[in-house]
Amino acid sequence: MKIKYFVLMLIVFMMCGCTAEVNLEINDNKMKESVDITFYQNAIYTKDIIRTSFRNYIPIYATDVIVDADPDRAFPDIKYYEKTETDLGNGYLFNYKYDFDIDEYSKARTIKGAFRTYDVSYDEDNNTISLSTDNEGIIYFNDYSLLEEVTINIKTNYLVEENNADRVDNNTYTWIFNKDSKKSINMLIDTSVNNDNNNSVFIGIGNNVFPIICIVAVVLVVLLLMFLKNNKNNKI
Repeated sequence: MKIKYFVLMLIVFMMCGCTAEVNLEINDNKMKESVDITFYQNAIYTKDIIRTSFRNYIPIYATDVIVDADPDRAFPDIKYYEKTETDLGNGYLFNYKYDFDIDEYSKARTIKGAFRTYDVSYDEDNNTISLSTDNEGIIYFNDYSLLEEVTINIKTNYLVEENNADRVDNNTYTWIFNKDSKKSINMLIDTSVNNDNNNSVFIGIGNNVFPIICIVAVVLVVLLLMFLKNNKNNKI
C-alpha cells in the first residue's frame, strides 16, 4: 500500500519504529536538504512491502498535493525530491534530497509538516539567515507512539552568530528530538562571512592577536638593541 502522505520525510511508517535523520547544508545561497530513512524488515513488513511502500515522487512543496496514483508517477509542472534506495540486506535505506534556494525553503514540505510554527527568512540588507521554530518539538511524536528520536543536522561554512544546538562539531549543528523534547531550533547566520579552513586559521590568529603583537614587539626591540650595540663597537 502506498503512503498517502509524506510528512516531514523523516517520519514514515513510524508504527514500525524506523529511524530517520535530516541533514541540511546551507551554503552558496542554497539550502541542500538530504533525508535518510532506515527501515528494517520484521514479522509484519517484509523487504518487498518496505521497498514498494516508499513513494518515488514526493513534491518538494507542501502546497502540492500528493496524488495516490498507482503506479506512482510524476506529474507535469511539479518539482519532486530525488529518491535513492540502498538494500541493507535486512531492510532498506531510503534517501530523499533537493537543493532549495534560500528564499524558497520556507515552503518546503519537510519543515511545514514538522512544526506548528516556524520562520525561515533571509535578510538581504544584513546578509543574515534566521531559522526558528516553536518550542513544542516535533508534532509527529504525538501521532506515532513508537517514534523515539529524530536527529536534525544543520551544516554551514557561514558564520553562525547565534544557535541553541544540542551539540556542535566544527561547522555542523545538531538537534536531537525525542517524545519529551519541548525545545526549539534557533539559528542566526551571517552569510557575508565564510568560515572555511583558511578563514578559520585567520580567525584563530585574530583571537590571539595581542600576545602575537607583544612577541613581535619584543623581538624588534632586541634586534634594535643589538644593532645599536654593534654600531657603537664599530665606531672610530
